[in-house]
Order: sequence, then C-alpha cells, then structure tokens
Amino acid sequence: MSRHIDTLLVANRGEIACRVMRTAKALGLTTVAVHSAIDAEARHAREADIRVDLGGAKPADSYLLVDKLIEAAKASGAQAIHPGYGFLSENAGFARACDAAGLIFLGPPASAIDAMGSKSAAKALMETAGVPLVPGYH
Repeated sequence: MSRHIDTLLVANRGEIACRVMRTAKALGLTTVAVHSAIDAEARHAREADIRVDLGGAKPADSYLLVDKLIEAAKASGAQAIHPGYGFLSENAGFARACDAAGLIFLGPPASAIDAMGSKSAAKALMETAGVPLVPGYH
C-alpha cells in the first residue's frame, strides 16, 4: 500500500538533519525540525519549514523521547519520520511506535532492526538471502 507524504519530520539534529531536509525539500516536501530548548536557533531548526520545541536541554530529555517525537509529528502534520543516523535509526521500538501512530518510519522495518541486533540472527538472515558470509561464526 502506497501512502502520500508531503510533510517529513526529521528526528535528528546537526548536519545529518540538514542533509535529510535538503533532499526532502528538493523532492517538494515540507520539512519539520525538532529541537531541544537550547537548540532553538541551531542550523537544522533554522533551515526547516516548521520547528517543534521538544523542551529539555539534554538529548535524553528531548531528541530521544519517542512520545515527544510522535506528538511533534502529529502536531506538525507530518506523515513520516526520518530517524537520521544513530540511536533512533537502530531503535525497533521507535519504528514500532511510528507504525502504531500511523506514521511512516523512513528506515528499516522493526523486524530487520531486531534481527540486526543479534549477530547470530543477522548471519542466519543473510545466509537465507544468499549473501556470501565469512565462515566461522555458527
């Protein structure tokens, strides 16, 4: 099933967020930046079409709070969330939360994140897919 996206929330900051937003804008999308209380004038926030203040000063009190990110997406009208790179892109719970909220998670499905978190599961998955593997882990 294909769903329409016209607004994208970027759940990251810094250069990564700027790059994702530049690409999104080139595709004609409205961009949403989230920011902590101290990042309100950071470059990624300034370059976005819409800014959402998550509060807090530390990432653990702002950028990494899944509930706040979901609320920000809904409040801004975003249909999709790009997690950037790093913690949220590897967080299966975040991918599931996006899906449960009716948002598109622009990253691997939660099942793939779960599988890649386990070396043995990842190796078995790659073997099934026919990817050449270095012998020795089984």
